[in-house]
Amino acid sequence: MRFKNKKNTLTALGILLLLAGIIISLDGRDGSSFIYFGVGTLTATVLHYGIALGRHQISAFIVGLIILHTGVLLIVKGELIYPSEFGFITFVSGILVLLNSGFSEYMRDRKKKN
Repeated sequence: MRFKNKKNTLTALGILLLLAGIIISLDGRDGSSFIYFGVGTLTATVLHYGIALGRHQISAFIVGLIILHTGVLLIVKGELIYPSEFGFITFVSGILVLLNSGFSEYMRDRKKKN
């Protein structure tokens, strides 16, 4: 089955999951996983269709920042659960994604247009 408009389908799926999680939580049960999936689906839809399609350098830059800061959090707060080497590997991966994002070339080309 092919969907005509994937953006609307993903938005509807995110809203459906979010509402299902809220309704389950109101009944006194644990609906947090549905809420997380709903918010994650909506966020991913907005990021992909709002930023990533036209300006992939910006989306790669944002993903690199998220990975980098996740590594910092794992180094600082995750020392009880994860070894600190896992945080350093995540931090270095974030730096590599940032360096390979092409954001500086995007900004240079944008300055040339103006």
